[in-house]
Formats: sequence, C-alpha cells, structure tokens
Amino acid sequence: MGTITQRKLVNGTIRYRAEIRINRKDLPIYKESQTFGSKKVAAGWIAKREAEIEENPEILFGQEEIIDLTLTDAITKYLAEVGNEYGRTKTYSLKLIQKFPIARHIITKIKSTHIAEHVALRKEGIQHMGLVPVAASTLQHELLHIRGVLSHASVMWNIDLDLNAFDKATSQLRKTRQISSSRKRDRLPTNDELLQLTKYFADKWSRAQYSYPMHLIIWFAIFSCRREAEITRMELKDYDAHNQVWKIRDLKNPTGSKGNHKEFHVLEPCKTIVDLLVNPVVRTRMLKRGYSQEYFIPLSPRTIGGEFRRACKLLGIEDLKFHDLRHEGCTRLAEQGLTIPQIQQVSLHDSWGSLERYVSVKKRKETIGLEHVQDVLPVIL
Repeated sequence: MGTITQRKLVNGTIRYRAEIRINRKDLPIYKESQTFGSKKVAAGWIAKREAEIEENPEILFGQEEIIDLTLTDAITKYLAEVGNEYGRTKTYSLKLIQKFPIARHIITKIKSTHIAEHVALRKEGIQHMGLVPVAASTLQHELLHIRGVLSHASVMWNIDLDLNAFDKATSQLRKTRQISSSRKRDRLPTNDELLQLTKYFADKWSRAQYSYPMHLIIWFAIFSCRREAEITRMELKDYDAHNQVWKIRDLKNPTGSKGNHKEFHVLEPCKTIVDLLVNPVVRTRMLKRGYSQEYFIPLSPRTIGGEFRRACKLLGIEDLKFHDLRHEGCTRLAEQGLTIPQIQQVSLHDSWGSLERYVSVKKRKETIGLEHVQDVLPVIL
C-alpha cells in the first residue's frame, strides 16, 4: 500500500514523497519512493507503480528496470551501496548536493543547463541555507561527485545515461574557468605565528574549564604530518611504542579509504608531544567532552578546526589553515635532508606527485621547535 507524506523545503516549497512498501511472506521487504511537486501526481505514480508490480512480481526481487530516479534518490541509493567505502568529506558533499535544485532532476534528464545553473548558484552563495560562495575547485569536486553517482547508475543499475554530454559540459566549464583544479598552497606558518598560537592556546589551557590542549595538538599535527580528521580517529591500541609506529585506519585515498590502514613513523619530536598528550591530567580534561577513551585525542575534529580559525582571526594571522600544519611538517622533514621514501614513512603519501604539493621549495634559515616554546608547555600540568 502506498503512502504520501508532505514536507517543506528550506526555501518554502512543498514537496510530496510517495512511498511504496511491500512486506510479503518469504519475500524480501520491498521499498521504493519518489518525490513530486503535487499530491495528485504522487498519487498517480503510486497507482501506476503498484499496477506494474502486480503485473511483474519479479520487481520485488530487485530485477526491475529503475525508472524516473532523481539525483537525490540516486545519491541515497549510491551511499547505501558504497558509502562506507569513502570518507566523511565525500559523503558530506553528496548529502549537501541533495539539497540543491539540480538534485530534483531525473538523472536521465540532467542537461548542461542544469549543470551551469548549479555552478552559478554555488558561486553566488545561498544565503537562506547559510552557504557562502565557493571556489572553482570546490565546484569541480562537486561535479566529479555527481558524475561518480551517474557513472555508478549507468554501470550497476543499467540506466541509459549520456555521460559524454555531462563530460562536454564540465569540459566547457573548465575552459571558461568556472571550475578548476585546486591550486597548490605554499603557505607555511612563520616562527612568530607559531609562537603566538602556542602562547595563545597555552593561556586558554591554563583555565581549568578548557578541555582542548590546542598548544600541544598544533605541534602534534606538525611533527606527525597528520590531517585534522585523522588526529581524532587515532586509537591508543594502534600505537606501537617499542617500534615507534602508529597505525592510521581508513587513511584518505582517492580510490576509497575503507580498509586503507597504514603505519606512520613516530619520530622523536612527535614522541615528546605524544607523551605530553597521554599524561593523565591532560587526558582527564579531554575526556570531559564525552568521547571514547579508546582515542588518543578524544575530541571533535570540527571544534579543533574552529578553535584554530578563531585563534588566527583574533591574532591577526591571515590565510593560515590547520591543514597547513601538515604542509609545515612535510617541509621540515625535507629541510632536515630526509629522502622522499623517508618523508613518506611519516606523511603516508602514496607518491611523490601527491607529496610535492606539501613540500615547500623555499629553504628557510631557521624554524622554531619545542626548545623555543618550553616556557609555555609546562602549563599543561
């Protein structure tokens, strides 16, 4: 029996979700839904679809041809099938795409005009959704995510899609510089900026109610070359202190992060910060946030990023991102004379091609280390 539910979108538009759910003995539960602009059309779809199922019971076994699938529903189906194989960033991006007008179109009817409209919308920003204008590189990633869903639908769901037309549209957008690859960053924190940040966060940590030891976390990010999200996923059981290696689970990878586990070398400066972070006093304060004790840094990655951005704004530090600390770490290893394979043992980049963007070609006269901030670090105790 079909049901219709009404929902109101953020822009005030009323949509009607028609759902068919069939639960018969000795058969798998069958569920199918579509979203329409009017209740009458939704009811008509239910009647038509139920008649088709009655005449073709093999549909209940998933053997039917998928028809009239919107991009929203295609993304939902795609994530249900392969979502666990990818990281948080791609999943978030796909779910965000579902909120845009392009997601309402049936995937076999998405045209170049729809793609162009989506690009224009994102470049302007969407005030009522709290979304600011995005860079051309972000738009290229979004379109690549959409194409990934369409390609999967074409191959795995046997849907007749014109991917060539999609590619022509994105190629033209690239030629006109509406979308583009991300630019290589060479922004590194200066010695003065690192001192400012360390002292600022150490001062915050001196307040008993504050539970984010950011003055240690930023140095751990540098010495470990770890990404923001990786830091809060690291498990204490994966640290082999004897061999000074730490396993990172589900490491970010273009082909899928699920099961991509690798160990990075914990060098001496990094080990010093690790010892400070596992100090019982520090851990007790971090654990007040309610995260599991199995994690090395049981805190929110979003809050870590937010704290860093706010500190930079307050200190007048411009155009510095938390991810630049990974860049700084890789650059320091190169400046110390480590070979590319040795740097990869810490950074876990798969190739020099992916590593070179993090290694600055600039040779700096001096970089500060722990010895320059020792007067600040003792406040953790």
